[in-house]
Amino acid sequence: MSRAYPLNRFLATLCLLSACQVTKHDPKLRILARVNGTPITLSEFQLNFAQVLSDQDSIAPSNPKSLDQFKARALNESVMMALVRQEANRRFIKVAKEEVDSRVNNWKDGYPPGGFEEMLRRQRTTEEYLKKRIENQLWVEKVSAEMSGSEILVSDEEMKRYYQQHPNEFFRQERLHALQIVVPTVEEATKLRQEIISGVTTFESAARQYSLSPDASKGGDVGFFSRKEKIEAFDEAFSVPVGAISRPVQSRFGVHLFKVLERQPKRALTFQEAKPELGKLLRRSKEAKVYKEWATKQLKDAEIYRNEALFASIATPV
Repeated sequence: MSRAYPLNRFLATLCLLSACQVTKHDPKLRILARVNGTPITLSEFQLNFAQVLSDQDSIAPSNPKSLDQFKARALNESVMMALVRQEANRRFIKVAKEEVDSRVNNWKDGYPPGGFEEMLRRQRTTEEYLKKRIENQLWVEKVSAEMSGSEILVSDEEMKRYYQQHPNEFFRQERLHALQIVVPTVEEATKLRQEIISGVTTFESAARQYSLSPDASKGGDVGFFSRKEKIEAFDEAFSVPVGAISRPVQSRFGVHLFKVLERQPKRALTFQEAKPELGKLLRRSKEAKVYKEWATKQLKDAEIYRNEALFASIATPV
């Protein structure tokens, strides 16, 4: 079972715990706010604000009331991250550039050529901003884990109880093990398909020789995948019988041929199979509770100043 832990949802939940309290204007126009003396610049805020708006439909930001809510959310996130970094400094916690790069590279590895860049365009963001979000996530994770320490334990009884109470959460979706070939045109894909079917060459040999995909060196082996796990073209493979070769399937990356090697049907996970993820899930839940209590207290006790004139003048990200 795979469980994502979305950064946007995590940060949004934490940042909405409290609104910033207005206490005085900051005389420096490019400083939008201060958190216990730490400045939040207009440019830092604008990055958050742009991303918050990109997550909305095109109509919502045109509503003045909604726009004010998005502005408050973006500033609250900046405030929360300032508090997290202050706590990290007190605990001598560091986030290395290599850690950020590693997570970004893991993301990239899950996309075919050009897919990562397409994802960034679709979400109206940049790799630079993604790295910033990942860095923030690492700060939050490390601070949360440090605050929780070894005190948070998850017993077998807790895991069994959660497993029994949430039976619909622990399934492994239908999966395929397949090979693929990616070529530029339908004509080339059709020709290769006929050569493979007629025995002139094998799928693996054709993949190694002609495929544009990085998995060509492995004979086109893309491993196991579920529906919607990869680009839409891969979902077409689920209509192909085991051992058969698909018709040419077009995508923005080229024309695909798939050969299905194995099909694993959807089934419920046993407790033992679900146990590793159960432990992570329940520990994260407990850590999130500790973090939320900490964040609530910090937002209550922190000295937060906001430049009201500058904040009110912000209409859309520059």
